[in-house]
Amino acid sequence: MKIIHVIFSLNTGGSETMLIDIINRQCVEGSISLIVINDKINYDLLNTIDKRVNIYLTKRKESNKIQLLTVFLKINRIIALINPDVIHCHDSNLFPFFINHRKKTCLTVHNVKLSTLFLKKYKRLFAVSTAVREDIKIRIGIPAQIIYNGIEVDQYNQRITYNFNREKEVFNIALLSRLFPEQKGQHIAIQSISILVKQNFNIKLYLIGDGNQDELIKLQKLACECGVENYINFLGQKNRQWIKNNLKNYHLLIQPSLYEGFGITILEGFACGLPVISSDIDGPKEIIETLQSGLLAKPNDPVDLAEKISLVYQSYVSNSLSGNNYVLKDKSRLKIFDIQTTSKTYMDNYHF
Repeated sequence: MKIIHVIFSLNTGGSETMLIDIINRQCVEGSISLIVINDKINYDLLNTIDKRVNIYLTKRKESNKIQLLTVFLKINRIIALINPDVIHCHDSNLFPFFINHRKKTCLTVHNVKLSTLFLKKYKRLFAVSTAVREDIKIRIGIPAQIIYNGIEVDQYNQRITYNFNREKEVFNIALLSRLFPEQKGQHIAIQSISILVKQNFNIKLYLIGDGNQDELIKLQKLACECGVENYINFLGQKNRQWIKNNLKNYHLLIQPSLYEGFGITILEGFACGLPVISSDIDGPKEIIETLQSGLLAKPNDPVDLAEKISLVYQSYVSNSLSGNNYVLKDKSRLKIFDIQTTSKTYMDNYHF
């Protein structure tokens, strides 16, 4: 089977990194190509793609409408060369490039609240969670098949001890997301840390991910206003191998998003043996309930998030973490969210 995957940009977000994992597995079974439309490319991520995958970079300047015709013609030359069985898009706004090949198109919708402009045009829709499927159904009335996102479960180093001495150690919390507070909720996390610091908790929050420089400055300013600039570390972007090797060194992973179609970082936290706290919303709730592990906090509520962090902190202190469901004890339950399962399910459903 000949498959073309298409995405606008190749940064280090959850959908982009998962796409790389998928095509690296699909190329074992079929002829796989990747088209990246815009010039926003993380070359470290690009270099992790299997050499058997054909990569086409059109290098369009983002928002440059003048280049659209040139890109359209270039893409259609690629299609004529490959003659694919499937064109798998990862952004609904890609459809105009493939208007002449509708019967071969499918789309994965990766989040809630996305544009519905071209959703009805695709031959088939996939949704990464029940929340995304219901969002599509409510807004345009079209059914989508759920195929969960996945990670390389066995490649994550796992925390195996949960000892913590609050007199001598700092309780380290990880928030792994791009700096986009209006969705990812980093400001809520900072406010929660402020509450806990005032209660004499010996803690630090590590924000792992990059983003708009203005957002970084706003979050740094908020940390200063809350008096917790010494308790917040902005680590910037870390590559995927760093995450797999080092996430286990934290005591807790939090994901205080305001909306989220899925939640790859929640899976990563569980895969590393960490307790996980997520907002009680959309896709993250589905993961937490499916795995029957972790804690849900009220969305956009720093006080409730602080209370949930306190519960995990106290469980470490009292050495009672093994007696609750904050940590995923049976890692085999992550199989449903393993990238191998994700890849195979797509391959099985490309026949349409």
